[in-house]
Amino acid sequence: MRKEVSTTDIDQKHVELCDGVYRSGDRLIIKSANTPLAVIVPIEAYQKMLQQREQVFSVLDRIWEKVPGVSEEEAQDDIEQAIAAARAEKIRKRSQLFS
Repeated sequence: MRKEVSTTDIDQKHVELCDGVYRSGDRLIIKSANTPLAVIVPIEAYQKMLQQREQVFSVLDRIWEKVPGVSEEEAQDDIEQAIAAARAEKIRKRSQLFS
């Protein structure tokens, strides 16, 4: 369960709150003056997040290996052009349906 707790609650009830994270899978959003500062999640959720991140970056690494020498700006331009082309095609197909 997602819970929002204050920094004061963390100071006063950290053992109880951490136990809830461990035993019940609680996810704590720590706030100070209504501003979110940090999150405490069960270790399994954290490990899964790291694994997913590693998978995403491994895909990106393989892509970058195939296109060495392309600057980040060039890649961003290519991405924007591809998105624009895909959107234009979607609009074209949609207009064909209604004409």
